[in-house]
Amino acid sequence: MYFDKYEKNGAYHWKQYNKLTAYRLHVKKVLAWVREGKTLDVGAGDGLITYLLKATGIDDNELAVSLAVKRKASVELGSAYDLSKYTGYDNILLLDVIEHLEEPEKALEEIKKILGGGWLYITTPHLNESGVLSDHHVQEWTKDGLILFVEQNGFKCIESEVANNRKQIYSIFTL
Repeated sequence: MYFDKYEKNGAYHWKQYNKLTAYRLHVKKVLAWVREGKTLDVGAGDGLITYLLKATGIDDNELAVSLAVKRKASVELGSAYDLSKYTGYDNILLLDVIEHLEEPEKALEEIKKILGGGWLYITTPHLNESGVLSDHHVQEWTKDGLILFVEQNGFKCIESEVANNRKQIYSIFTL
């Protein structure tokens, strides 16, 4: 699915973070939640969380990568479907990414190859009661549905919750 939010809104995560928005609360939760260690942010977008965590990020959107680099975030062009050159990470982040992937199981296979004994962090919007997907999402899950899907792809859920006004799922997995 083509993602045009950066063309329409520029580095919108940075803008939202600098205001008192629900997104700012989400970022603060993520910063407190992710454990110390070498972190790879898959689907880093414009690089805000990557920058704040002093992580390495990849994204397949050239404009997003350009916006991130302009803001001094360590983000490069890359694909969730080919992580072979990224090794030695303690944490892998899929923050508001899995719902955009046409083949999320393929991305999870790639993550299994490089994760070792570390942690996979997934945030994604909780499937709304109407079942109608957001315009930019290929699929959405309930908390239990996400856990089942990720566990069917070889991971074990350590913790999961639905939190904040965004009705966001926050889940940590390991192998």
